[in-house]
Amino acid sequence: MLSNKDIARIQRLSGIIKESYEGEFDEDDYDDEDGGEQYFNTKLPDPDVKNYSKKWVGRGVTWFGDPEQMIVIDKDDVHGMWGNIYDNKKLKYVENLIDNSSENVEFECSYGIGGITTFTDIQEEQQSSFQDGFSTDYEHLDEPSSTGNEELDAYVGNENYSYDEFYTASDEAHEFFENYKFSIIKGKQNAESLHNMFSTIKKEEDEEYFSEFIKFESGLKEAQNNEDGDFNRFTVQLRDGHHRVMGAIAAGERYVCLNLDKDSIQEFKGRYKKV
Repeated sequence: MLSNKDIARIQRLSGIIKESYEGEFDEDDYDDEDGGEQYFNTKLPDPDVKNYSKKWVGRGVTWFGDPEQMIVIDKDDVHGMWGNIYDNKKLKYVENLIDNSSENVEFECSYGIGGITTFTDIQEEQQSSFQDGFSTDYEHLDEPSSTGNEELDAYVGNENYSYDEFYTASDEAHEFFENYKFSIIKGKQNAESLHNMFSTIKKEEDEEYFSEFIKFESGLKEAQNNEDGDFNRFTVQLRDGHHRVMGAIAAGERYVCLNLDKDSIQEFKGRYKKV
């Protein structure tokens, strides 16, 4: 399965370029041709959409979606498609439409695909954050996925951790730490096998560093088993209707609705709240 960063890289190589539209909000910029009137009226124009949909009433938005696929999800668990081009004026239009309406705005649900946060996601996002590239690499996320522990996040994010923190250890110890970092959480080794291997090359001064190394390695596996932080967290990636969902969130919606694709409905059954 491709990680978040792999997908982002592929889409960039395919020529998907982030564009930013600056300027003051002007609702006159939106007409039938570009979808402003069609999608961003306060009421859905097609009565059949409502007649054949399920309904969920939020703070300022009433959502209509597919009876078999409509779910409600916390705003922090939904994110945009990598490389999606946002129109800041259109986002502001949706936000203002909701804020200034005397009654709930009606939206047809967007469409999304479910996923689970893996260690690879956490590793790549923490490394990107440590290198100060997170806001560029992951424009769709507010903060990197976490192990649930600041020390473990630092260990995961810093690719040179063994040199920065264990700098007085022997060269043999450094090489061992680099070769076997993340080996427990990836299922390649366990604490006992690492100890046995390390005992053949260790120097006396390296013992305390090995204990620290095992603490981090075992801690990661424990965090994964306990589903701490973002481990095994269910999230949804939008595939269309980004402005509706993100504009609603900007207007203060804590929960939003979307249609989850049929494969995800089956695969992640029990992880989402169906309407």
